[in-house]
Amino acid sequence: MSVLPHTVLLIEDNPGDARLIREMLAEDPEERFRLHCADRLSRGLDFLSSEKTGLVLLDLSLPDSHGLDTFVRVFAHAPQIPIIVLTGNDDDRVALSAVQTGAQDYLVKGRLDRELLMRSMQYSIERKRYQEQLERQANYDTLTGLPNRTLLHDRLKQSVFAQRQVRSIAVVFIDIDHFKFVNDSLGHRVGDELLKCVGERLNLMLRDGDTVARLGGDEFVLILNDQTHQDLIFRAMQRICSKVAEPSVIDGKELYVTCSAGISLYPQDGQDVDTLLKNADAAMYRAKEHGRNNFQFYTAEMNEMVNERLALEQSLRQALEREEFTLYYQPKVSLKNGNIVGAEALLRWRHPERGLVLPERFIHLAEETGLIVPIGEWALREACVQNSLWQKEGLHPVTVSVNFSARQFRHDILVKSVSRILAETGLDPSHLEMELTESIIMHDAEAAIATLRELKALGVSLSIDDFGTGYSSLSYLKDLPIDTLKIDRAFVRDITQGQSDDRVLARAIVSLGHSLGLKVIAEGVENKVQLAFLRKHRCDEVQGFYFSKPVPPEEFSKLLRAAKYPREAAESGSQ
Repeated sequence: MSVLPHTVLLIEDNPGDARLIREMLAEDPEERFRLHCADRLSRGLDFLSSEKTGLVLLDLSLPDSHGLDTFVRVFAHAPQIPIIVLTGNDDDRVALSAVQTGAQDYLVKGRLDRELLMRSMQYSIERKRYQEQLERQANYDTLTGLPNRTLLHDRLKQSVFAQRQVRSIAVVFIDIDHFKFVNDSLGHRVGDELLKCVGERLNLMLRDGDTVARLGGDEFVLILNDQTHQDLIFRAMQRICSKVAEPSVIDGKELYVTCSAGISLYPQDGQDVDTLLKNADAAMYRAKEHGRNNFQFYTAEMNEMVNERLALEQSLRQALEREEFTLYYQPKVSLKNGNIVGAEALLRWRHPERGLVLPERFIHLAEETGLIVPIGEWALREACVQNSLWQKEGLHPVTVSVNFSARQFRHDILVKSVSRILAETGLDPSHLEMELTESIIMHDAEAAIATLRELKALGVSLSIDDFGTGYSSLSYLKDLPIDTLKIDRAFVRDITQGQSDDRVLARAIVSLGHSLGLKVIAEGVENKVQLAFLRKHRCDEVQGFYFSKPVPPEEFSKLLRAAKYPREAAESGSQ
């Protein structure tokens, strides 16, 4: 069987030396080597980047590099490739330093012959291959091919000590539940296949830069780097445990196993590798004590947080079918005549045990789990139904605003859902307003404009909520098919403080909105001074506790029957 020749890269700027080596290799009857020459280090590095190379012959004295640094640069660029250093008669000291640093051999060009060159090249290739085998045996598990305990320690040390800024690292100790039963009942070969399957699944679940290692037996350890939030670790562990629990087909039979996992976090649960591993192991045993097939954090506080989140998520998944959600409505008041001209629909959750839960407790969880899409569709439908009912009761028509999240807005069927709900509820589109934040729109402004135009074509009104807190581009703002800018409550709160920046910003937003032909509404109005400032600067509408907190539909009906706030009508009429 013929063996493909090794590609040899010669980095040598002396044409005579290069020609001599080429002639020596040409005399090889077995044609084991194919030579490529580069006369500069830079050109040699380019070749290494683009071509598969079996060996490098390296002259240390080149026009663009000299001495040991020449070897160091090549070795750093391609540490897996064997390197033979070529030196002059007086460079033994530098050549020996190169060998100590990682070169396979060195040859003195003035003493070189074909037999010596061929023997050195073959020896260097075999030596490098043997070194790699030894390194792999020392650092990798022979069964799964995953990093072993030694490499795990090195990687965890690197993760901890290579940080310029402290970032959280999760160390996860995983043990397969009842693995001994699989080994005893089905045999060690099936057990080994199961371990390989679990190792592959864990590896697939990780991001680049994370590590999964096998310590031995049925124990695995994960290093999850740069964990910015506990919620992300929680979500990742849910996915990992679910993946392990999927059936494994071995010898035509389906095997079902689960895992118990313990998690320690750097830096709060340990400042060094051994402490982090010990604490993750302790947390894993706590998971087994809790009935297996679960994961536990090392600290009680973290476990309490996770269990609280898990319970809330489970309740949230059932809340829609149990009809636990409701909408409250906060009136929007015209500053021209004091009339109630609209309402913002605000989601509330009537939890059977926790009572009335405000959105800030559960909206972020609904976003992460994707539940925000069906919940948001329910809220839109409910608001449209309620507005239609008010009109059927003979109350004067108002526009109801519904907030949309980023996940809803980017959902493929958003426009179709809005169109269908308007048709099914019979609400005039002009009595529905959709509120979106700046950040949602500016995430992908061009795509957002296209979606907004489709929504606008349905006849609904569009509002940018919390305006001024994001990073809107004025060049895009003038192209957005919107009707309203909403001044964020953060600016309204401090407009009573003399010459504060918030007074300037609030005034500028009103002016900007009007110059673009938009209506401007301020939220968070809580006192008469704020109201007077907004009226003075010709803000169109306001909402806030000064008029009413968000109220249930039946209470909002009473407000609509009154039609306007008498004191506001009187004050506006006196101007």
